[in-house]
Amino acid sequence: MKILEINKFYFPKGGADKHFLDVVALLESAGHEVAVFSMKHLKNKKSRWEKYFVSTVGYTSEYSLAEKIKGIFRMFFSLEAKRKINKLLDDFNPDVVHIHNIYHQLSPMILFEIKKRGIPIVMTVHDYKLVNPNYNLYHNGKFYNRCQNERYYQCLLDRCVKNSRAKSFLAMLEMYWHDILGTYRKNIDLYICPSEFMKNILVKRGLNEKKVKVVPHFILSDKNENQEDENSPREKYALYFGRISKSKGVENLIEIFKDIPEMKLYLAGGVEKEFELPKEKNVVYLGELNQIMLKKYISNSAFIVSGSRLPETFGLVALEAIAQGKPFVGFEAAGAYGEIIQNGVNGFLAKDEGEIVKFIEKIIRSEIFFDKEKICLDASNKYNKNVYISQFENILYNLVKKGK
Repeated sequence: MKILEINKFYFPKGGADKHFLDVVALLESAGHEVAVFSMKHLKNKKSRWEKYFVSTVGYTSEYSLAEKIKGIFRMFFSLEAKRKINKLLDDFNPDVVHIHNIYHQLSPMILFEIKKRGIPIVMTVHDYKLVNPNYNLYHNGKFYNRCQNERYYQCLLDRCVKNSRAKSFLAMLEMYWHDILGTYRKNIDLYICPSEFMKNILVKRGLNEKKVKVVPHFILSDKNENQEDENSPREKYALYFGRISKSKGVENLIEIFKDIPEMKLYLAGGVEKEFELPKEKNVVYLGELNQIMLKKYISNSAFIVSGSRLPETFGLVALEAIAQGKPFVGFEAAGAYGEIIQNGVNGFLAKDEGEIVKFIEKIIRSEIFFDKEKICLDASNKYNKNVYISQFENILYNLVKKGK
């Protein structure tokens, strides 16, 4: 099958981008012919398809003023994106298109160009942007749903996008614009959610349940990844990896570990601009690690920990932990984690900070034992690539068959 994979980044900037790259690799290994459409970026992997990529835009301090202005227009329309997607469709002629995150940097308007040709489109949904300008559904430290039922003006009133009036105004306009045009509603044939939790939220907020399927993410691993590295630290430590920011609850984690001085907390990942790294003796910042180094630190940790209370769409961090036999410790309130973690079996989800402290103290005193091999085996059976590709290929074949 000829499959066009689309995502705004062609490097592992976040969990969604990592999943996209893993899907591309998995489909190619399964014998499918895969093309890619994305945005040009200095961190991109090499690709034979990069001549079709749209020019760089962005919204943070690393981008020029021209790139920021162009990025604002691209949220609504882009002649460049229209021209380049049509050129790629002419040259590759896919049977089906699979999109991931396309808003802002790529322009959702490319969906109309694909649909004009009668090509089926499936979208893996990685956040809540389809139903809310605040794609995390989290604002000022709590669950945010005031924009539901198309009340997007609440975003402006509440400054729900990074507490910025300007960013919230643009996000509000963008939502109304694509709702009026039916950009997603008219063009997407099927939505894939990685969890029941996410599916329920999207359906409650207006997505057609008949067009939503749940297919959990998978993880690429091999038997050698679970071997502890002799060169890594021998002391037992808790590891947090991912974006280091207030929204991910890292500040909260640091406060928790102040009460557990005998256990070190290692932080791995990029630090958001407004976040100030702590000076606590038992908190160690490792920086941004490549995949090889990250896996070594995961393998040698006592457990993986998260302070997030975001309504997580899946919980890729938890999956990466249990795939290496490491228990995951986090909060019950954090969305889909409950579909992955079973208390006492492969981790622990706490009601509050006090429960986390008590649980970690039990780990330190060796009062709790986790069976590493069982954790690995259970994760492998449920989230392996063969399970994913079987479900995913079924979806694609049915869409293509239906379209003929």
